[in-house]
Amino acid sequence: MAGRAPRADVRIGHDTRAEATGKLDRALREGRIDLAEYERRVVVVQAARVRKDLTPAVADLAARVSTADRERALVVLADALTDGRLPASAYADAEELLSRAVTYADVDAVVGNLDAKASHAERDQAVARIEAAVAGGLLDPAERHDRVAAVRRAATDAQLAALVADLPAGAGPARSPRASHADREAVVAQLNDAVEAGLLELPEFDERVRAVYAARLRDELARVVADLPSPSPSPVAPPAPLTSLPPAPPVDLPPRKPSFRAGMTAAVVAAVGLVPMVGIVIVLGMLGLTALAILVGSVSAVVFVALVVWARRTTTAAIAEIGAPPPVDLFRPVVEPAPAAPARVSRRRKAPPKRTLAGHEGGLASLTTLVLPDGTPLAITGGEDNTARVWDLTDDSLRHTLSGHTHDVRGVAAMVLPDGVPVAVTVSPDRSARVWDLRDGSARGTLPKAAKGLYGVRCLPLADGTPVAVAHGDISAIQTWDLRDHELLHNLSDDSTFEKAVPVVLPDGTPVVLVTDWEGAIRVLNLKNGKTRFRLTGHTERVNSIDTAVLPDGTPVAVSASRDKTIRVWDLRQHTLLHTIAGLVYAKEAVVCTSLPDGTPVAVASDYEENTMAWDLRNGAALPYRRDLWGEVISAVALPDQTLILGQTGGRFAVGVRRLA
Repeated sequence: MAGRAPRADVRIGHDTRAEATGKLDRALREGRIDLAEYERRVVVVQAARVRKDLTPAVADLAARVSTADRERALVVLADALTDGRLPASAYADAEELLSRAVTYADVDAVVGNLDAKASHAERDQAVARIEAAVAGGLLDPAERHDRVAAVRRAATDAQLAALVADLPAGAGPARSPRASHADREAVVAQLNDAVEAGLLELPEFDERVRAVYAARLRDELARVVADLPSPSPSPVAPPAPLTSLPPAPPVDLPPRKPSFRAGMTAAVVAAVGLVPMVGIVIVLGMLGLTALAILVGSVSAVVFVALVVWARRTTTAAIAEIGAPPPVDLFRPVVEPAPAAPARVSRRRKAPPKRTLAGHEGGLASLTTLVLPDGTPLAITGGEDNTARVWDLTDDSLRHTLSGHTHDVRGVAAMVLPDGVPVAVTVSPDRSARVWDLRDGSARGTLPKAAKGLYGVRCLPLADGTPVAVAHGDISAIQTWDLRDHELLHNLSDDSTFEKAVPVVLPDGTPVVLVTDWEGAIRVLNLKNGKTRFRLTGHTERVNSIDTAVLPDGTPVAVSASRDKTIRVWDLRQHTLLHTIAGLVYAKEAVVCTSLPDGTPVAVASDYEENTMAWDLRNGAALPYRRDLWGEVISAVALPDQTLILGQTGGRFAVGVRRLA
């Protein structure tokens, strides 16, 4: 029948084989296959008897990249290097990946995202906008330095846009949301008017003025005076020029209250009466009347303290009732006072309450975070009550309780599988590892052949996209499972006892695990065969915690915190030390890598003194973010508008949630 595809089991003749050979010839000329591959496929064509036998030889030819397309991709790569969209340090690796690319998908993985990278010209435009904002009074010179440095470090167009989103794009009437010097001075003038009208007291005036000069946006300025009447222009004509200074208008102070005089009298009596009382106590002591001296001294002390407290309270109250006179401006024209403004309602902004997740009946043993495909951030906690709990970080509510273990849940990890299903993996010393569906809290199964004493687990995708869980125990065992079918992939053992084991995929696609012991060195083991790839040495005492990250320029790093009171950042591509963070008062017990909303990669570490700190991973610089979280359990979740840090707080059973930056 017309239009029907030829049957796969129909026998073929010389013409069909010649057609397939012609496709191979064309693929060889275009560079889609090399000579060895061509000869292997020709053998398959000549041996084919039915049409389906030809499929292995010609089916993927259209998807394989040609020499011309590879050369065009190399030109795109060179252009990206020239205009700054690709750093020089990453060019050699990208060029090698292109030379080894087989399919168009391989090429797209190298050059497909270059259009989203920031170029030199785009950075220069962003710097020009910052300079114009400084000239217009919208930015302070100190802030200009920080922004220009951030622009030079920005890797993508999105990061550049975020750095200048609050600045005007160019000349024109459109105003920036940033506050200028003139905006601040106008608000200060309005606050001065409010003091003169009796709407503000001096302490509150000082507080608001500080808020004005700390404000960066016009909306922040508007909130400072939101509860004050709007200023209206005065119809009074401007005064004639002054030829001499007018006499200062008299300032009428209210008479002092009786409470003020009483307080001052009490203070004088206390001061004068203290001297003879001390003398009496000394004389009684010299006469041997110790008990009487102690009695008189005690009574004198009580009376003195009472008089001082009375004096302080009464004089403070009197001064508060009197108030300070408003400032007198000799150059301000005298204008009839305006009608009294309505009573002002106080709108002081309260500090946000600290957020805690409390529910485990035992201590907290493990913690991780995950963002669901719909954008909901979750926290998963493992406790000493044999359960794991799933929390919604948007409202800190408990979503699910995961029950099934018969011992402490020592390790928790989570990831979104390729089919979109979010799962959690929990491990316990009860010799079990379980998988849970985070959509409804149901059990998805048990991972087979779990080793004894598991107490740590991580989830990650391998280079080919396989989602795996990697668990380790205290008996030198590392196990890896495929989370799609729960198949045990690797079961490694080592001569050393593992303190920490963190898996990561190296740039060449090799899955490795970073393991630490009591020696202080970090060994990098091949996850497939357990052989040591390389070692990271430098710590002088054992490593308490380790985590991994990828810098904006593509550099994979490991961050380790040690008992030697240092944190070290390692380049996993070059196997070298990038930064050492020293000078810590306390050794950090836990470290986690995350990022700020502007893309800044950071490491956050905690100790047992509620002294959680953060550093920029690119240069090791300390960031001004300290939080009162503590202990050896910490995690983080980076959201588009904020970064949340989770750790132990307020006791053994609670998890504190703090906003970073």
